[in-house]
Amino acid sequence: MPTGVVSFERKVLPFENDYVHISYPDTDFWALSVVPLCKFEVHSSGLIEDQSSGAIEVDFANKFLGGGALRRGCVQEEIRFMISPELIAGMLFLPAMANNEAIYIVGVERFSSYTGYASSFRFSGDYVDEREVDILGRRKTRIVAIDALCSPGMRQYKANYLLREINKALCGFLYQSNYRQYQKLLQENGCSSFDAATSMSMETSEGKTSNHENRIFQNDYHGIEQGNTGVSTGNWGCGAFGGDPEVKAIIQWLAASQALRPFIAYYSFGLEALQNLDEVVQWILSQR
Repeated sequence: MPTGVVSFERKVLPFENDYVHISYPDTDFWALSVVPLCKFEVHSSGLIEDQSSGAIEVDFANKFLGGGALRRGCVQEEIRFMISPELIAGMLFLPAMANNEAIYIVGVERFSSYTGYASSFRFSGDYVDEREVDILGRRKTRIVAIDALCSPGMRQYKANYLLREINKALCGFLYQSNYRQYQKLLQENGCSSFDAATSMSMETSEGKTSNHENRIFQNDYHGIEQGNTGVSTGNWGCGAFGGDPEVKAIIQWLAASQALRPFIAYYSFGLEALQNLDEVVQWILSQR
């Protein structure tokens, strides 16, 4: 009989600034941010759950955790729940996610291998999970459930909907303790305004970013990121939910970078719309 511990955590970006947590960012926050973009690795094949880097695995969730896992659903979230059925327990006690919420799960064990997707999904044998266990008895499998807009159509390109999606991803990717640690570091090195540290924009009275603060940011960012894990994700909110994969890829990249994650491992599943994603990423990084 398997033994161990699984933890479920509801993560929240408060709409009001309580000076304890990072609050729900507005459009100015994102427009003024100077956080460096993290590394972006494009994988045209492979599966999110097969990554071996210890990254956080993104569950392309329904706002009701698990979606159709106990009914006829058989896409990304439901498949994840089938191969790691301990996830199903969360469906019993976790209410629907609000726009400023995500669910973080640590410790589930994987029991099954599979092939296919949706109607072609098939069990293909037992899976022996060899992930290490932490001091709490949890397997070092970290999953974050974030729900994208459903059938967004053209509205997904409007500012308020883009803001909703990027903040949803930020909520899932953000580790508040590390973020606060970095804010403290900024303040200790000359960024005296709490609001400036919170926005991470580091804007001077002239509307420019000071060279001194930028040097502090670049030098110390990498020290903090070493304590972080990356993000393993893919075409979140696309497929059945109908989102634009190009937009969703960039949104997740910005959110992971703002959350001080060291990298994104992006599994495109060979989607034609993303066949040039790696070239786009390299071009963007070359402009820094």
